[in-house]
Amino acid sequence: MELLPSQVTALRVFVGLAGQLTTTPAEGLAEQVRTAVHDRAAGRWRLMPTQEQMPSVAYGFWLHRLTGSAAEGNRFDRDYDIVHLPATEAAADRSRASGTDTASTAP
Repeated sequence: MELLPSQVTALRVFVGLAGQLTTTPAEGLAEQVRTAVHDRAAGRWRLMPTQEQMPSVAYGFWLHRLTGSAAEGNRFDRDYDIVHLPATEAAADRSRASGTDTASTAP
């Protein structure tokens, strides 16, 4: 996986806050972020997360979005087609997809 510097910065903050979070980063993700290699020619950081760690990366970008910047998470979703949806958003998406979304209809 190749990430922009701002994305790696967001992940470093995420893994750095692990002790303060209810949902902690996936096992081994902190080591992946710590050992990321910078490709100077491409201007990207290379990480090799496992399939189990990918949702955790998306969760880290979702948390970063709460601080005011969605760009890092949006790019991750666009590049790797993985996005974290909180349970309430996921339920709303499922109800919209099935045509049972009553929250958006007027009484």
